[in-house]
Parts: sequence; structure tokens; C-alpha cells
Amino acid sequence: MAALAKAAASLAAIAYLDAKHGIANDALLARGALGGEIKHKIRAFRNKLSLYEYFDAQAQKRPNAVAYVYLGKSFTWGEVAKDVHRLANYLLSRGLKQGDRVAIFMGNSAAILEWFLACMCIDVVPAFINNSLTDKGLVHCVSIARACLLVFEPYLEGPISDVQDEIQQKTPIDAFIRYDDGITPLDGDQEKAAGAVSKPLAKKVEFGPSDLLKYSAKRVTDKYRKNVGESSTAALIYTSGTTGLPKAALCSHGRMGTACSVWPTFNGFTAKDRIYTPMPLYHSSALFLCICASLCSGSTVIIGRKFSARKYWDEVRKYDATVVQYIGEIARYLLAVPPSPLDKKHNVRMAYGNGMRPDVWEKFRERYGVRVISEFFASSEGNGALLNYNAGPFGAGAVGRMGTLASFARPDFKIIRVDAITEDIYRDPKTGLCVECAPGEPGEFVMRIGSSSISKFQGYADNPEATNKKILKDALKKGDAWFRSGDLMTKDKDGFFYFGDRMGDTFRWRSENVSTTEVANALGQVVGEANVYGVLVPKHDGRAGCAAIPSEYAEGLDFKLLAQVARKSLPKYAVPLFIRIVPTMEQTGTVKQQKVQLRNQGIEHDKCGSDCLYWLPPSSDSYVPFHPEHYKSIEAGKIRL
Repeated sequence: MAALAKAAASLAAIAYLDAKHGIANDALLARGALGGEIKHKIRAFRNKLSLYEYFDAQAQKRPNAVAYVYLGKSFTWGEVAKDVHRLANYLLSRGLKQGDRVAIFMGNSAAILEWFLACMCIDVVPAFINNSLTDKGLVHCVSIARACLLVFEPYLEGPISDVQDEIQQKTPIDAFIRYDDGITPLDGDQEKAAGAVSKPLAKKVEFGPSDLLKYSAKRVTDKYRKNVGESSTAALIYTSGTTGLPKAALCSHGRMGTACSVWPTFNGFTAKDRIYTPMPLYHSSALFLCICASLCSGSTVIIGRKFSARKYWDEVRKYDATVVQYIGEIARYLLAVPPSPLDKKHNVRMAYGNGMRPDVWEKFRERYGVRVISEFFASSEGNGALLNYNAGPFGAGAVGRMGTLASFARPDFKIIRVDAITEDIYRDPKTGLCVECAPGEPGEFVMRIGSSSISKFQGYADNPEATNKKILKDALKKGDAWFRSGDLMTKDKDGFFYFGDRMGDTFRWRSENVSTTEVANALGQVVGEANVYGVLVPKHDGRAGCAAIPSEYAEGLDFKLLAQVARKSLPKYAVPLFIRIVPTMEQTGTVKQQKVQLRNQGIEHDKCGSDCLYWLPPSSDSYVPFHPEHYKSIEAGKIRL
């Protein structure tokens, strides 16, 4: 009995130390980081750093295994390889050379991945354009990519034809390639869009499966990839920043290759796993941590055309997924679906992604019986990531954890004090250095840029000013450099990091970054001035757009016209859902619009005083008065935006 008591006491002590210092967590981090880094370094030694080499290894080793499932059709690694080589040879026939850029304007499909891999095959850089962009946003993204080709799906011809002249003026597009994969059906809205072409698209090239067969499926030689190094650009992934319009983050083969290696090692992905993702493949979360991860692990990826809460679990069961990818909104939307006896009838062992809100974390796990939630924090252009492999209530809701050992071994992640009004970094008046936040104190999350890893933050394409704004120098000691995430976080005494909010002008809605400057410019076609910001909405993740308009511009304002212009000029997720009429526009001493107070007051009537509020109901074509009963209906979950 004494021996048993002693053993029990020892186990209790171990459990206590593990909980306090995060020993098991740090061991898991080490397994992922070290294991992944070793694999990556071996590839570097062999001069196999191109992402194509990861794919090629799977295609040669397991040609008959299923790589992708899309709309019920399975694609083996060998079949995909043939299409990839044909596409690569087609691009070569058009005269593309290493370093050239191709804009890819497509929705989720097997085809978008084949175009991506074909670009990797010959060291051409794909620029992934958000397929909901229109008007100036589309022109901007294509032009800063300096693309020589633009590949698009049939239903997206309308938005391109509308702005083709502007695109041609700003970038030397050689051809607009209308690619029909012969698989993807058009829904009603897409059929209308496909027919809504304002004028014929010049330089259009029709291309499809029958055309593809004209090109060789023979593996393209290694000479096209011999110059690929750690810092070579693999892809352009777009993000929104403080300048308003999207910026093109330069993503290197080294960074994306690290994602290939580290992420599946950390999460234990194997060739037996079947990963389901309805996430947009033009986003880094799906591209890096699903597609790239599968290139290393050999896992099958089940591609959802788009997210549907009603069909989500049906597809998971139909295709026997073992792992699912999410964004925060998805978890909440899935919980909003009426309970079903089939909720736990699946083989999913893990859900992974970013942005799952703490208030839905355990509800999601309990209802759907998914034991592990693997949350991460990262950004398209960032130089690091936080990870939280969570299998229970302890640490639920955190975006990452660094235990005692990990914090000591790699002190590369810090939270520093920042002014919540001006968003300026606070510096100690005596030392001139930044000040780290105490446990539980919110501040900006920053990541060290070391001398040996400066290439991990490559910045933005053709935008040195925006790149420099992301680098914080002389932060914790003279001569150091840190990447500014622009995100507010807190870290507790147990080493867990919790996301607080996006700083600055940009906010997230429906998993997309919304630029307040872009929205304000669009509204400026109707009103003289608009201060755009994001507001919290009950029962919804992220922040919805709200525009404060001075009363002088509100007199006689045509709210129907305002809604029409917003919907025409902006992607659906960027259209502001609320309007607030304010007496005057508050400004800083440097004549910048004040957003913090408006953001904090949100859309609660008792916080907005006598200001009039308007909203754009889901089925309405005009902004209409927003009353307290509307807020209560949203709060009760009766209205979804």
C-alpha cells in the first residue's frame, strides 16, 4: 500500500509539473519543430527545396494512392502528376520562364491545385487572387502581381471583362486563360455571372481537358528548379493592411516547405489520414497547412467547393474524413445547425485551424465528439506561428502555448505594450526599449527576426514602405528586429496565448480581412466622409463592418443607393452591415479618424447615445433603421448576418 501511495504521489507531482510548466506541450512542439526542421534540412542538402519536390516524391512513391477528392471524383498522385506536367509544358510553350508570375483567379477545385503545382514544377510564381474580388480590388491585386497570365474559371469572366482595360494598362497580361475543368457545375448565381459579361474579353484563350491532352505528361526536368533556394518566392498570398488595399505577401519555398514538414509532424498526419477542407484555397491557412502539409504526409485531401453548414458533416461522413480544417466562424455555424443523431457518427479524430472562439470551443468538442482541437496562430506574411494541440478543457480557447522549456529554448515570441488609441508602441523613457506585458496584460504580439532567419519575413511585393512598417527595431535590445503582427494578445501564467483583437484599421469578417480604407473609398462615391471600423455582433465571429457618417452628409442621403454602390464596388464580406450617424467626426491631433471609441461602443443603442443606427438586413436592398428589437433578435440568434 505504501508503494502504491508513493507511486500515486509521484504521478500527481508529475501531472502538476506538466500542467505548470507545459512539459508535454513543449515536447510536442519540439517533435514538430525539430522533426520538421530535420526533414527540411535534408531536402536543402539534396537541393530539393522546391515545393514541387514534395509532390513529386509522393507521385513516384505512391502513384496509385488518392491525393485529392473533389465533387466525388478521386484523383491519384499519378493522375495529378500527369495533369501537372501537361500544364507545366503548356506554360513553357507560352514562353514562361523562371520567376514569371501567373495570377490564379479560381474557386476551390482540383484544378486550382494542379495549376499551383504546375507553377512550382517550372519555378513560376502563382499569385492567388481572392475569387470574390471585383472592380478596383481585382485590378490592384492583378497589377501588383505583375502577372503575365491570368487563369480564371468561366463564371468569373464578368468581373475580369469589366476591368480588363485597367488591368492591361497596369500590367503586361499576355493572355486571359478561361479554364473549364469539365467537372465543376455552375450554380444559379454563377450561371448568371458567367453570362453577365459587359464586353468581350480581349486576349481570351479557351482551355480545357481536351486541350490539355495535347501536351506531354512527361516529368519536367530538374533544370527548371535548380536555382530554388530557401528565400526563393514560391507564391504570392494576398492580405489586407493598414494602407487599405490588399498587399501581396511574398511566401518563400523555405517557409512553405517548413509548413510542409512541421505541421504534419506536429499533428501526427499520416498517409492514412483524409483531411476535409472547405476553406478557400487562395488563403494561406488552407494552402499552407492543408495542401502543403499533405505533400509531406501523403494524406488525402477532400476539397469542399465552398463551406455549407448544412452539408458539412454529410460530406465528412460521405468521404470518411479523419481530420477537418476550420476557421472560427465554421465552428459557430455548425453549432447553429439543429442537433442530429448523426452528430457523432464520423471518424474525425482532430479539427484544426485558426480563430475558434473560446465560447464555442468546448461546445463544439462535446456536441461532435472531436477529441483534439489543434489551434494555431499565424499570418500570410508572418515569420512564425503559435500552436495549441488541445485535448481537454485546460487551455481551451488559447491560440498557442509556450511552456517553461520552450520559452527558455526559443524566446522568439513576446507581447509588448502598445497604446490602444494611437496604436503606437510604448517605450521605456529611460532605456528607449519596448516593455513586455505582464501575464494577463493585453499588448501587441511580436516575433523575433533573427540574423539567421531574416528571410522568413520577406515582406510584400513591390511595397517596401508596408514591409518596413511591419519591422520593429531596437525593441528589447539595441540592434534587434521583430515582426509586428498587428494583433492584440494576452499570455497567462501557464504560458497560454489568447487572441484579443486586430489592431489598426483592418478587421476580419467571414474569415476575410476587410480594409477600412477600401470600404471608405467605395462609400465615398455617395457620401463625403465615412469612418469605417469593425463592430462585434452577438452570436457571430469576427467583426462586421460599420460606417460612421457625419450628420452633415446624412441629410437627404439615399440609403438604397448607398447599399447598391457598396455591393457593386466591394466583395460581399466587405460591404458594411451597419451605418451610424454621428454629430461630428472625431479626429486625432494628426488629423486621423478616431476609431477606437466607435469600435468599443459597437451597435448597442445604450452605448451610442442619441446617434441613429441603420443596418442592411440579409434580404434588403437598402439600409433601414436599426432598432433595439433588431439587436435583441440578433442576440437571441433569431437573425443571422
